[in-house]
Amino acid sequence: MSVSIVVPMYNLERYLTPLLLSLLEQSGKRFELIMVDDGSTDRTYEVAADFLEKHPDLRSKLIRTPNSGVSAARNTGLASATGDYVLFLDGDDYADSSLVLSIEGATRSTDPDVVCWGYNLVREDQSTIVSFTSGQSDTTGSEALQNIFVHKSLRIWTGSIAFKRSFLLENDIRYTERCVNGEDQEFIYKALSRASRVISIPDVLSYYVQRMSSITGTYNVNKFDVVAAFKRVDEYFKAHPFSEASTISELLLTREMTENYFYNLKTCLNGTSGIRMRDLLHDIEKTYPHLNHEMLLIMKRYSGDDRQLAFRIKAFLISPPLYARLIHMDRSWLQFKHKLKTMITRKEIKI
Repeated sequence: MSVSIVVPMYNLERYLTPLLLSLLEQSGKRFELIMVDDGSTDRTYEVAADFLEKHPDLRSKLIRTPNSGVSAARNTGLASATGDYVLFLDGDDYADSSLVLSIEGATRSTDPDVVCWGYNLVREDQSTIVSFTSGQSDTTGSEALQNIFVHKSLRIWTGSIAFKRSFLLENDIRYTERCVNGEDQEFIYKALSRASRVISIPDVLSYYVQRMSSITGTYNVNKFDVVAAFKRVDEYFKAHPFSEASTISELLLTREMTENYFYNLKTCLNGTSGIRMRDLLHDIEKTYPHLNHEMLLIMKRYSGDDRQLAFRIKAFLISPPLYARLIHMDRSWLQFKHKLKTMITRKEIKI
């Protein structure tokens, strides 16, 4: 059994080293590293090339392409992969030293279509924000989707899941190119819907770095691409029906769609000082005509049991500017808590 690790890169010269070191230190050596530079305008390619040249024992491929987006870079890496299993790590994330060995152990005798594991959300200084883990399990892909959407007992991120390469090729599963946000969820949900066997490892094996300069922390209305991505997942489920597909699609197109809409509103508002909700909604309307109206209709139909989401929906329906003020208050509170924690850590105040 071998693993292909695909790493798309764009202007990450300052962030590549932790990832490369974490792969160099893997206790399991049966893997290939495929790095795809997506037309970087800084020294990303040179940093990667220098590192790989200094460590020839790291079996690797370095590919350079014109800038076409992260999905195209991942598809390029997948097409070049030769491993039995393939996983995708972004260039600013990193892995536990036992990642490859753990994948080998989980697939040696079971031969699943998909393997997933726990991961930590971390800051740029590698301090942990939150840890996402689940128990050891051996399920179908349909059951895994139920655990994600219905039971909320499983959480998967792009860098916490590996796929049997032949399974992806046989089902023609690729990333949707030119999709700025939601393409990773689309890929994962489509794959799980076709998977016969999914193994979940309870250990934390990868680390998702939160950089404020990433799309999630900036003003970029293209992140609302996620709405179209979720609709494509729904169409895929209809074309390839499975147990509980209708239940999962309903949750995807209501609760999850609304959660993502609110999250993207928040990150856009927090990403640029002085931006008003009215201006943001206007920009969304220009880029995605009728999307705001569509989301209002979805909110009005919401009948789920998530009280926090219901409260946010009610506030937004009463007045979007009111919702924006709630976002600002929440951000101010979080900043205060972080400052207080820093002061306590530095022993500037006594408790």
